[in-house]
Amino acid sequence: MGTFNFNEKVTAGIIGDNGTINIGQQEGAAQTLRLAAELAQWLREQDADPGRIRAADELHGELDRAAQQGRPAEPGLIRRSLETITLGLGAGSGGLALAQEISRLLTN
Repeated sequence: MGTFNFNEKVTAGIIGDNGTINIGQQEGAAQTLRLAAELAQWLREQDADPGRIRAADELHGELDRAAQQGRPAEPGLIRRSLETITLGLGAGSGGLALAQEISRLLTN
């Protein structure tokens, strides 16, 4: 259990935009976007199936648009993209590791 001391009366003015408190990793969106770009590049370098590359580009594009618009990424598109990308990737491959880390960051 954690204790958070704000040292003054808690109001929307000190909490942040729209009365939300952000606790935790704040660079998560930028890190996820960077990993999505790395995943797309890795697939290109591996001469992956064009469908996987397209899914990686869609994933990266959705994460980028969501970040620019200040909204969460569309979960259905993210899930479909990651499923398409990871289907048949070897255990322990760089691509699978990147996809798993993206998934982990998006679910935290």
